Amino acid sequence: MARAPGAATLRVSVTDRCNLRCAYCMPEEGVPLLPRSEIPPLAELASAVAWLVARYGVDRVKVTGGEPLVRGGVPEFVARVAAIPGVREVSMTTNGTRLPASAVELAKAGLTRVNVSLDTLDPVRFRELTRGGRVEEVLAGIDAALEAGLTPLKINSVLRRSSFREDVPALLDLAAVKGVEIRFIELMQTGTEAAWAIDERVTGAEVRSWLSTEGAILSPLPDRPNAPARRTSISRHGRMVVAGWIDPVSHAFCDDCDRLRLDARGRLRRCLMDDQAFPLVDLLRRGDAHVEEATAFYVAGKQPPVAMTLGSTMASIGG
Repeated sequence: MARAPGAATLRVSVTDRCNLRCAYCMPEEGVPLLPRSEIPPLAELASAVAWLVARYGVDRVKVTGGEPLVRGGVPEFVARVAAIPGVREVSMTTNGTRLPASAVELAKAGLTRVNVSLDTLDPVRFRELTRGGRVEEVLAGIDAALEAGLTPLKINSVLRRSSFREDVPALLDLAAVKGVEIRFIELMQTGTEAAWAIDERVTGAEVRSWLSTEGAILSPLPDRPNAPARRTSISRHGRMVVAGWIDPVSHAFCDDCDRLRLDARGRLRRCLMDDQAFPLVDLLRRGDAHVEEATAFYVAGKQPPVAMTLGSTMASIGG
């Protein structure tokens, strides 16, 4: 059987729906959602995960969306995936708003940890960025996840030029108080919001330099194999926090990428920025005699993208 060299992580989008409408992920209106008939049943997605685990050395699975927890049956899906021989970790990226109601059930199902998206603690900026969201719901979700043992929890925060001087210090303080790692992510050019993203983009290097001028002490930490984030410890105002920096625009990490993706249609993708998707679930459903050979040929074509731009919305592929 063919193996993708180092392909150990699989990101599975279970839905393209979300209960928020973040500016860098979705247009303000007119989101072209998939017909529900085109979204595979979770049982089929779990079977496709098992198929990939057996052939491509996948041992870590991250459940994504859209917002994965707006789809019913996700705890059962987590349990199915966690029971696949060879899978040692099932994690989730979520906006956190539905964790208060589901964190305990997810932990019991076999979810090990969560990444929670949170870009600002300012209620007004949060409401504007998410187009109606309440930051209090995300904070409650973080607390629920910690209480349920979904750790190590990480906060994912997208950097914006217009507000990083206010948002980054506040988020560092939150991470220090909660005892969690925070990851700062460069804004990528996606979907219909490309012009806004270009205006708001700030590099991780600029933010790190600004923190240093503000008196913070940044010290590099050892890199983790195949991890996209470069980690630093940040000491400021008597508090220390671990921060990861994901700089896909200014400091590409493609050479070390070990990720494959299943999008909400059940199509395999070699990269978030890949414009060619492979209809894996559909071929498995039909019992195609050449699915293994065709998949191997597709995966062998994994290579760095020409540019870190994406014509589709982030929600349609899975962050």
